[in-house]
Amino acid sequence: MKKTSIIIILVLLFVAGINAGCRGLKQALNQTPVVTVAPTPEFVSVPPLPKTPFTVSLRRILPEDQLNRVQFYLSNSLTLLKEENKLNVKVDSEGKIIRTDGLDSNQIKIPMETPGRLGQINTDEYDVLAICFEDSNVNNNVIYFQPNPEKDRYELMFFSRDGIKLIRYGDTDYEISYSRELPYLLVINEQQKNDNINTRTVTGRSP
Repeated sequence: MKKTSIIIILVLLFVAGINAGCRGLKQALNQTPVVTVAPTPEFVSVPPLPKTPFTVSLRRILPEDQLNRVQFYLSNSLTLLKEENKLNVKVDSEGKIIRTDGLDSNQIKIPMETPGRLGQINTDEYDVLAICFEDSNVNNNVIYFQPNPEKDRYELMFFSRDGIKLIRYGDTDYEISYSRELPYLLVINEQQKNDNINTRTVTGRSP
């Protein structure tokens, strides 16, 4: 009787162990695996080089044959405006005089940092630079910049009429307006160091 009881107890323990193992396996199968993902390395972009004024001193050291290769930029926005009042008078079929007033406005906007290239250089006019900011076959679609030694930069060249600032663009005189200060030329001026150091050690001379 004792032997039978022992066998029954052992069987019950074996069955209990199998059930516990099955439950553990089932839980393991139902459990969502944890996948560790390595963080993506951040892409660090190289900041663009700053634009600086095209200085009078830089113009002096720049080789003449390199000037037409320089990429210029406008320091701040510039607006060219040409307005004319149009008056048209005619008589209709009923004999009435019809007068039509209107405004003819032509506006050209050049945003800040618009790129431009050298159109021509006039050394007879104090080294004035003519810069073209648009693709055009018209050679005189340029804006003139003259050196300002006090501020060491090339500033917009204009003339005044009745207290109004004007420039000639193409074959037309335009009134100008600009943001902040008088526009001037900017360039990207990257400075590189190129040291060439030669060292020689002498050992002396004996008789």
